[in-house]
Amino acid sequence: MDSNFRKYLKAESGLGTFSNDEILDEIHKRESSKNLFPLEVFNDQVKPFITALNKHYDIPRSFIGLALLSAYSTAIGTAYCVTSNRTDLIFLPVWGAITGMSSSGKSLVLNKCFNKLNEIQAQFDLDWEQKTQGMSLDKINQQKIDTVIYRDAHIPTLVKSVLPDNPKGLLKLSDELIEWINGMNQLSKKEGTDEQFWISSWNCTNYSGIRSGKQKFIVRRPFTNVIGGMQYRVLHKLFAKDRDTTGFVFRLLFAVADVDKIAEPDPSYEMPKDYQEIHDLCIERLYKHLPISDASDDTRKCFLLPEATRLYTHWSKGKIKQINATEDTTDRDIRSGILGKIKEYAMRFAAILHLSDRALIPEYGNDFHTNFKIEECISEQTMERALRLADYFYLSAVDVYERVQLSMTAPPDVLLCSYMLRRGMQKTEIATLMLGSPEKKMQMGRMINKWVKEYPKVFGASAR
Repeated sequence: MDSNFRKYLKAESGLGTFSNDEILDEIHKRESSKNLFPLEVFNDQVKPFITALNKHYDIPRSFIGLALLSAYSTAIGTAYCVTSNRTDLIFLPVWGAITGMSSSGKSLVLNKCFNKLNEIQAQFDLDWEQKTQGMSLDKINQQKIDTVIYRDAHIPTLVKSVLPDNPKGLLKLSDELIEWINGMNQLSKKEGTDEQFWISSWNCTNYSGIRSGKQKFIVRRPFTNVIGGMQYRVLHKLFAKDRDTTGFVFRLLFAVADVDKIAEPDPSYEMPKDYQEIHDLCIERLYKHLPISDASDDTRKCFLLPEATRLYTHWSKGKIKQINATEDTTDRDIRSGILGKIKEYAMRFAAILHLSDRALIPEYGNDFHTNFKIEECISEQTMERALRLADYFYLSAVDVYERVQLSMTAPPDVLLCSYMLRRGMQKTEIATLMLGSPEKKMQMGRMINKWVKEYPKVFGASAR
């Protein structure tokens, strides 16, 4: 086995000396360059804001796009659903993973795009403090807790106390999304309890439970968005416990940076106030002018016009044909699972883009003008924009899956190094065999330290 690995490395013309991160990053750059986020799909009035974030704050295109979709979706909440036949209703939650290296602009884009929702939440927090000041715990439990953004809450608290008070819906905002995954099922020994709630939330399907003493609760249309940052080195944790097989992980939309680098905002740039204000105005109108007081009320509908439905059907059939032609069974199954979620997201995108456009029309607020109708009609042009988003997120999910598979399968040079360490070979000997010189002992040591962190199961205790 040792000699076979050496032959492999020699045959690769020196590739064995590259770290796993370097190989993965190079693959990622080549793939992502073919899949630029279509920022042009957003309303023209918001584009100065978008351009400022991209050019002057140095935030990747995809980060901005996903943050905008999540912000619009959160502001709309359960006020609207989308349908092609007035019977099958699809609500508009958006789950997002802003995926990139540390300091690449993830937190900055969340602060900018969720500015108005953060302001609304800050006012809710102030009102809560004033309302409950001096109250007993029993009295506090009887008060309505207005919420739009939260960071930490266990599922039992959400379903019994927070969601019933907020039928329009919530957003879980995380600086690092891995905290959301790691926090699942903390209060239960049963696997999947929390995940079942989140699956219900993604579809806004009624969620019910029975506790001791025959205490039954029902949460109608639970709407809970999720968004946060995700670093490449922990991506594999999202796929643990068969979350790729079950399709859970592909409910997340992945925004992948087109270039992996640290963001370099221009410190001298001051964004014109009207850039931020027009975006904030859109969010404010979607949130405040579409109130939801009862989860059982009839929802408004975004209806696909026939030409929009035909375009969507044609796109869907094309994707299915492409996937069916894939020879590898595992690859075909994964792509099929991704497409199943993206097809539904395409419908959601169409409604989100349409409603955000409606919030910014010049006639908004004029006499004899209805800002938001009980039934809004989605055109073929809006569906075309939505499908461009769907294409991006389909490819980004495939990209992330393939990246994770590479990171979970140690390349030959890593396996060879682990094998030599287990045989008791010194770093000088390993450097001679792998790098061609005993003088490269220090370089070999750095590579080993990096590999031990990336592939702990491969190395075990042999390098400690």
